[in-house]
Amino acid sequence: MKKELEQELYDALRPCEKPTPELNRRILHMYSEEVHSMKRNTFGKTAAVAAMACVIAAGSITAYAAYRYLTPSQIVEELDEDGGALQKAFDSADAIQVNETQSANGYDITLLGLVSGKDLMNTFAADTVGQELDGDSTFGGVSVQGDQTMSELDRSMTYAAIAIAHTDGSAMTQDESKCISPFIGGTDWMQVNNATLDAGLRWFDKDGVIYELLECHNLEIFADRGVQIGVVDSFGDESRAFAMDEKTGVYSKKEGYDGTNALFSVPFDPAKADKKAADALLAEIVRELESDEKDVEDDTAAAHDITEEYTNLALHAEDAAAFLKEHAVYVEGTRQTLTPDKEGSVTYGTDEGAGGSGTILIDGLKTGQPAILGASSDGTMEGTELNVFTLNEDGTVTYEVYRPAGE
Repeated sequence: MKKELEQELYDALRPCEKPTPELNRRILHMYSEEVHSMKRNTFGKTAAVAAMACVIAAGSITAYAAYRYLTPSQIVEELDEDGGALQKAFDSADAIQVNETQSANGYDITLLGLVSGKDLMNTFAADTVGQELDGDSTFGGVSVQGDQTMSELDRSMTYAAIAIAHTDGSAMTQDESKCISPFIGGTDWMQVNNATLDAGLRWFDKDGVIYELLECHNLEIFADRGVQIGVVDSFGDESRAFAMDEKTGVYSKKEGYDGTNALFSVPFDPAKADKKAADALLAEIVRELESDEKDVEDDTAAAHDITEEYTNLALHAEDAAAFLKEHAVYVEGTRQTLTPDKEGSVTYGTDEGAGGSGTILIDGLKTGQPAILGASSDGTMEGTELNVFTLNEDGTVTYEVYRPAGE
């Protein structure tokens, strides 16, 4: 009932014209002060509806979003009791207030606002629920461990605040947090993404809403290229959820995608772009990716050399039984008893089984002594398999597959 009342208030008071950014900023600032006052005086939600009615009427959907959700500075406050420059930055005239909501996959996803710039400082509690997208125990380049309660954010970053709620009004849970990803116009997401932009993400749930704070390299330097913020269920889904137009460089949602995908255009001022810094960052990203690729190639080549040496030793082992005992392990379920045909050949394995399949001549086998007559590999020790054949006293042949020990 309360949700319906809120929606009716919004629908009835929706303005015909969009207010100016300055008016929105003033409304949000007024609301931020009002919320802090209510927090101290412990007013309930019903009082908040009445208190916001005049603000909504004077404002827009932006003010409605501000009423419904915490403001970006309040999100920072929830993450950090000490506040700091980041809170002030989100409340400043330089902050970008977006408050755009998109519905996808049963979620209402709202990009509340962004702020970029130098010398932004903040503190975070070590026990705050959070996650770093690259899996390290760092945030903003600073490790957060044990009783540590202070960390310094990088001095030239972008911070984006997002609210996520269920469309049906039911409460969100911690495990329903989403992945927030920046997209730079004209650049391949596979190159320029959360990993290469050193992104970090923190979130919490309050009153059934998940609030997320994204930190990454300063996106404002790309203002002239166009910047978008995407939201998906998990990192890696971006390539399936969005596609870039090769001519315009703009990303859009892929039709038929059945997961969560919201995509917002960030209204950066193109005049604040820094082409020199943007080109330098992109060049550094490319260099790092090329270096990583070379490292992978070198590791692959080294693994291939080790695998080739292993298979050569196996195929030329004078005592196959001793080699298998020391350097290989039997693959369960691969043993077969085979009967040679009149030419002295046996057909072994299955098309989809370990070791593959084929027909091999078994002349020269000695009764009771295994022989390694074949090997296959995908270039790694984990993917290496040895085909072992043993002649039995009754003339049949036992076939088995072995893999390198310890893999």
